[in-house]
Amino acid sequence: MAAAQLVTSLVGENVILQTALVLLLVFVATSWFFSTPKNLPPGPRGWPVVGNVFSLAMGHRFLTMTEWAKMYGPVYTIKLGRETTVILSGYDVMHEALVKRGEDFSTRPTDPLTKLLNPQRLGIIAAPFGTPWKEHRKFTLMSLREFGFGKRSMEGKILEESVALQAEIIKMGNKPFDISRMVQNAVTNVICSIVFGSRFEYNDDKFTRLMDVLDRAFSLNVFGQIAVFFPFLRRVPGMGKGPQVLIDLVGTIRAYLREEMDSHKKTFDSNDIRDLIDSYVRETKSRENDEETTFTDEYTERVLFDLFIAGAETTSTTLYWAFLYMILNPDIQTKVQEEIHSVLGHDKPPSTAHRAQMPYTEAVLTEVARIGTILPTGVTHATSRDTSFHGYDIPEGTLVLPNLWSVHHDPEHFPNPGMFDPGRFLDAQGQYQRDDHVMPFGIGPRICLGKQLAEMELFVFFTSLLQHFTFKLPEGAAKPTTTGMNGLTHSPKNFDLVAEPLA
Repeated sequence: MAAAQLVTSLVGENVILQTALVLLLVFVATSWFFSTPKNLPPGPRGWPVVGNVFSLAMGHRFLTMTEWAKMYGPVYTIKLGRETTVILSGYDVMHEALVKRGEDFSTRPTDPLTKLLNPQRLGIIAAPFGTPWKEHRKFTLMSLREFGFGKRSMEGKILEESVALQAEIIKMGNKPFDISRMVQNAVTNVICSIVFGSRFEYNDDKFTRLMDVLDRAFSLNVFGQIAVFFPFLRRVPGMGKGPQVLIDLVGTIRAYLREEMDSHKKTFDSNDIRDLIDSYVRETKSRENDEETTFTDEYTERVLFDLFIAGAETTSTTLYWAFLYMILNPDIQTKVQEEIHSVLGHDKPPSTAHRAQMPYTEAVLTEVARIGTILPTGVTHATSRDTSFHGYDIPEGTLVLPNLWSVHHDPEHFPNPGMFDPGRFLDAQGQYQRDDHVMPFGIGPRICLGKQLAEMELFVFFTSLLQHFTFKLPEGAAKPTTTGMNGLTHSPKNFDLVAEPLA
């Protein structure tokens, strides 16, 4: 009798458990169905709850997105967890949305990564489209121009770093080495001179730690960190490691920025504005009695963080791609050097004023930006209001990802897109011709704040180094791959080269 009661009890508990699971599944499915807006663009079917995250976590997400566009059209929908995300593919659709309809598509979302790292959406990169963003973007641009942003005086800082970088390269002699950290040091020091008013020696302990943090942050594949999209998983042992790494890395950089801000406040002199921090300190002091002001220490810190991160990583990664394609295409490198020496000789420092005289070098750098595409899906946008687009209804706040890779590698516009061919950007007379289909800095109101500085750095660093060195594959080394790594940015896999000084 006892045994029969036990069996009955177990069966009853099992039925209750099964019923609970069924009800849970019905609840999840019903919630998902009713929370999904109607008349959205079509898209690939995803898993319940997780959506299409797993499909994007494996391989290169931008390649998967480009293939989906062939199936569902240039405007389609995916799910990142519970977040509805519209993907834009192809130049025409992207230009229509981000330029012609810029105000509709230029805010920023409260996506899982932003909620994790910047829940208040402060700064410039993550800030919503509105008055605070416009005010800080305008003020930052104005301040940067005071320190030579877009002027020849800034070239002096870049050339100073170029000379320091050349000295580091010479130390390597004929030994193979990886140039990535050297380039990152030089580019980051340019940002440091603007933001902090000073540069670091490359072997400085604090500087080395900052560079290590940047490397770790940008090598993480966010789509592979499933707990970023589902916060409750962070409580599961082992699952919270990825998000916590990101939180710790951001915290390390922010702590350094706060330290610099505190130091600047102690030595602040309104008659001697040394750098961007001083400029922000002055502005914050002038608005102390304004209760509505967004010029606060916290907001300033986020603006500085945005400039530091964006300025340090994107330009150095583009240069790393450039050196990879130079060692893989020695004939192209030789042609660049011939042009450099015909205009500058072996000793005259380069200037952006020389760009018009160096069309082949310009074409090479444009082709590097196209083929490398360091931000393949750009920076996440969002709709600022309920929007109708291409016959679909996209609700306010919907995530929008512009697939820049689909433009840069469009075989209709760029035949054989996987081939490195600077000739794409030269006319019949060998003159450089700009192509709007190459847009590494994005387009529309949210175009990268540091576009001018980045273009100046790329030209001056690349030209000055090829003026003094020929870069080659190490003797007997296998050719490095041009398949990039799938981190926060699209960067080359590490490779070694040899720098041969030119007489």
